[in-house]
Amino acid sequence: MTGPTLLCAAFSARQIAESARRSGIGALAVDFFGDLDLEQSALVAEVLHGDYPDGFDGEELLTLLERMAEGHSPIGFVQGAGFEDRTELLDRIGARWPILGTDAAIIRLLKDPEGFAALCARAGIDHPEIRRERVGDPSGWLSKKIGGAGGSHVQPATDAAPGADRYVQRIVTGEKWSAAFLAAEGRIAMLGFTRQWAAPSADEPFRYGGAVGPLEPPGDAGPAMVAAVERLAREVPLTGLASADFVVSPQGPVLLEINARFGATVDIYDRDEAPLLALHLNACRGRLPDGVPPVPTVRAAGLAWTDGPVHLPSGFVWPEWTCDRTRPPATFGAGQPLCTIVAEAADAAAAESLFHARVDELHELAGRMAA
Repeated sequence: MTGPTLLCAAFSARQIAESARRSGIGALAVDFFGDLDLEQSALVAEVLHGDYPDGFDGEELLTLLERMAEGHSPIGFVQGAGFEDRTELLDRIGARWPILGTDAAIIRLLKDPEGFAALCARAGIDHPEIRRERVGDPSGWLSKKIGGAGGSHVQPATDAAPGADRYVQRIVTGEKWSAAFLAAEGRIAMLGFTRQWAAPSADEPFRYGGAVGPLEPPGDAGPAMVAAVERLAREVPLTGLASADFVVSPQGPVLLEINARFGATVDIYDRDEAPLLALHLNACRGRLPDGVPPVPTVRAAGLAWTDGPVHLPSGFVWPEWTCDRTRPPATFGAGQPLCTIVAEAADAAAAESLFHARVDELHELAGRMAA
């Protein structure tokens, strides 16, 4: 490939690499899985052995990035999930290559419980009460890991042990919505809204399940979420692709967190006619789109989790509607993600129904192959 290249890393880098390919950019990608999709999308793909969701080993990652960059002139580094609790690693990467997106100092602020709460207060944004210590009646509180991602780290405050890396947050009841947007120089351009759901297990009651969209939120929630994101972007210099997670309560939207990176809902928004990586890089240069092309369909995308041990033999063929496909033969333990599933339909109900039907179909197929 003779065109531009970029470095990227995430727990799973497939979404960044696919969007880079759609944008005409070669991805030099590192992740924990090295799935078949990443091999097909990335110019160069490397696996960093580690345990999800414990994060990256800094020295190994830097060594891999240096090795992949040899013979290329990457324009910079794009991050996905995996750096929220180790922003010092982003600092080290940024000392070597430009960070294409929100920098480490801002991510530190966004992921600091007290700092983010103060930021929301200055911007006049509703945010749940937080504390660092145990509360008298923990039934209305959740325990969260600082810098955690994916929902697996969230526990009822009654069950989770306190620690230096955890805090408690008051529970807000309502539907979970996420607003995806691009940010540049204090301005934003909205990409859309998704409604999210959990895939709870006995040990991880708030584990991420999936999302469906783009959708119009109920009532006045959409404009209220846009206004909140606009106020926050004026307070803190966000750059490029980001998402804001809300609970839409009966009193209105309550902001839970900002993820200033490529995230789980990329599969819903990323399309050939408007690849997110190209929009992200333009935002890094201070250019926001006037709008994104309207889409005629709705997508549901999320994870198929194992209920028990699963073995896929060498002859297993992944359905075409799966992503993040491990090369067979492969063995998965209970409570691990099998793959990502994408379903597209005319409306949200049909897309979500098709998604869950495909999860069931995949489990049945895997069970037959293993029998």
